[in-house]
Amino acid sequence: MTRFASELGQDVRYGLRMMVKKPTVTIVAVLTLALGVGANTAIFSIVHAVLLRPLPYRDPDRLVRIFFNEPGVGLRDVRFSKPELDDLQTRAGVFEDVTPIFEGSENLTGAGQPERVEGVNGSFSYFSMLGVTPQIGRLFGPQDFAPGFAAEAVISDALWHRAYGADPNVVGRTLGLDNDPLTIIGVLPPGFRHPGPTISGDAEVFGAGGFIADPFPKPTRGTRILVHGIGRLKPGLTLAQAQARLTAMAAELRHDFPGDYPPQAQWTIEVQPLQDTLVGNVRPMLLVLLGAVILIVFIVSLNIANLLLARASGRQQEMAVRLALGASGGRIVRQMLTESMLLSLIGGAAGVAAAVGTLGFILRFVPSNIPRLNEVRIDWVVLSVALLISILTGLLFGLAPALHSAKVALSSAIREGGGGSGYSTKTGRLRDVLIVSEVALAVILMVGAGLLLRTLRDLLQENPGFNPTRVVTANIQLPNPNEREKDPYLDIPHRATFNRELLRRMKAIPGVELAAITSALPGTNTNPNAVGGIANEGFAIEDRPDESFQDLRAERIRISPDYFKVLQTSLLRGRSFTEDDEDGKPLVAIIDESTAHKYWPTLDPLGRRVRFRRDPAKPWTTIVGIVKDIKSDGLDIDGVPHIYVSTYQDSSKRLSLVFRTSLSATVLEPQIRHEIQSIDPGLPVFGVASMNDVLDRSLASRRFSADLVGGLAGLAVLLASIGIYGLLAYMVGQRSREIGIRMALGARPEDIQRIFLRKGVALAGVGVVAGLIFSASTASVMASLLYGVRPHDPVVFVIVPLLLFAIAAVASYLPARRATQVNPLSAIREA
Repeated sequence: MTRFASELGQDVRYGLRMMVKKPTVTIVAVLTLALGVGANTAIFSIVHAVLLRPLPYRDPDRLVRIFFNEPGVGLRDVRFSKPELDDLQTRAGVFEDVTPIFEGSENLTGAGQPERVEGVNGSFSYFSMLGVTPQIGRLFGPQDFAPGFAAEAVISDALWHRAYGADPNVVGRTLGLDNDPLTIIGVLPPGFRHPGPTISGDAEVFGAGGFIADPFPKPTRGTRILVHGIGRLKPGLTLAQAQARLTAMAAELRHDFPGDYPPQAQWTIEVQPLQDTLVGNVRPMLLVLLGAVILIVFIVSLNIANLLLARASGRQQEMAVRLALGASGGRIVRQMLTESMLLSLIGGAAGVAAAVGTLGFILRFVPSNIPRLNEVRIDWVVLSVALLISILTGLLFGLAPALHSAKVALSSAIREGGGGSGYSTKTGRLRDVLIVSEVALAVILMVGAGLLLRTLRDLLQENPGFNPTRVVTANIQLPNPNEREKDPYLDIPHRATFNRELLRRMKAIPGVELAAITSALPGTNTNPNAVGGIANEGFAIEDRPDESFQDLRAERIRISPDYFKVLQTSLLRGRSFTEDDEDGKPLVAIIDESTAHKYWPTLDPLGRRVRFRRDPAKPWTTIVGIVKDIKSDGLDIDGVPHIYVSTYQDSSKRLSLVFRTSLSATVLEPQIRHEIQSIDPGLPVFGVASMNDVLDRSLASRRFSADLVGGLAGLAVLLASIGIYGLLAYMVGQRSREIGIRMALGARPEDIQRIFLRKGVALAGVGVVAGLIFSASTASVMASLLYGVRPHDPVVFVIVPLLLFAIAAVASYLPARRATQVNPLSAIREA
């Protein structure tokens, strides 16, 4: 052991001397490694925080998300009722605790300027189920029970600092939330985040309720007003066991209450690990990014292996002398591997340092819809992975040069003196394989990047169904107080009066040509299948059976008369809304092309009548117009049926304003805020932006993945081209005497040039074919990230090889040209 340690110390010292002696090789290798390891460390830190690290709650593996589904009519995550919540808690026998979740944004007053904050309401056991401890005050408990909503609130650390200046005496102060006075009873710890999606940021105000009294309706089984559910499984119960019991209970409920569970809906209950549901939508994108940086590490390893092979060829005499003096082949291998490991560890350390320094910058470009970004950090797990990658990389790129050095033929090496008398066939074949592998990996990355960039390009060119140019948007939300008597916007007439006054003031702003209201701003309502919001309502058609409530679904959007004019959307048939389409007048609706084609494929929808499931007591609504499809749910979502209704007949408290104006959003924002708060000082204005910016933000995830994979693909191509250049330059140096003799015997410069060009392009060709075969066989894994582009898109699969061949030709040309400049007389004298 002592001898081994002594020899290892010698190897390390000698390796360090060699690194200093050959600084160019060292610097190139370390920088290349730092690039690969740094990119891998940064991306893995995000993947680890989002996908791999356990949720920061008590026993997170027992936390589940509860889904109520109606697969018979294609619906998932429908709302549920208080009796169904009671069934989960008492009848199912699988949960230690269950809480419903209401997530939304609310108007905060009493803490400076009115602002819109994200809020979460659950049961009184919400925090205890998650195992949270407050930093100040206390959290909800059984003593706070109220049949409706409690008059207390818990606030986040961020809100405590922002609105209350981190006042240690904040407990007991009152805040206004949607006109309800709530007493602050506690402040959450800095690291706490609600385990679920919110509209535009982290939840900052938390409430609790009993869900059996105002503002909740009478708790009947068919009154489904609870939105989401989270549960904690009993100890020792597996997910499969819990699912089996819940499936059986759902069947019993369908049998016991047939009137509440129509057979065609096939109502059932599903549970999934909470962590899986939080990251499900972003998992494919993050895995693609992780795969891309892993490929970069492989390409870096192959590139450095080529570099070290060239250096090893120049050290043949040194190694032969060491063998002649008694060194074993194993000692030679260990020496070379030690040098490789030194390079990899130094490069890895530089990569980690680069990742630490740039992670914050990278996170600025990561889409905000990716959950748990606040947990991204370079911790011991990430550092361990970086160390492992560095070690494996050192072994990967060091093994071939080490084995090559150990197998040097002693006699020929001493005789030739390592002077580069020729190009070793065995070494050349190995370097060829490395170059082919680099090109193949670069092709895989380029195909992936090409598909993502094609998708992004198609989406940027996608017609949204309206003209977003010179359109500015703003958002407000009318309060929803728990006490009805405190609600100035309780009914449709009051909301209609507010809407008319709002539009009057907006249209009077200088520079505003048109203004309108909508309940669903295009590009922001990006989940049309998420039942439980406004997105997917059942409706009936007058001359069809009642079960069409289950079978027919569309998104209901409330708009004011000028909405289509502001967006410059074409009215195809019929009429638009007018100021006379108000409460008390016959109800009217406008449908889009998708609705018309889906539900009246062979009939004229004009004059037909519909009724929404949530409004069974209302009169039938007559269809008076058909408009061109507007992509309200996202540029990458097609064919979602929409039914537009007049905001004066069926108004919403969720309002978005759209303006056709020559003014910018920055100039218009203070004027919008002034006019709105002149009507109601407690209404915050938020999300003021141009429509182009709104649409651009809706593509943030796709842009991020396309740009990052595209950048990595560019890096891969650069490394592959450097590899081709380096190989051919080395060949020219090793075969200089052969080239001189050929030229002395009459070979033309273009003949010499053709030899090396053919070599470079041939290697690239083999790599391209291998990369295309692999890409074609695995491209389907990217299908969920694509839109309007097939996984085997012919454009990408043609452009990528052409581009690689062009780059390979350029990389081959420079050393090939240098080969023509060999002096034949000098070469003959050396021979």
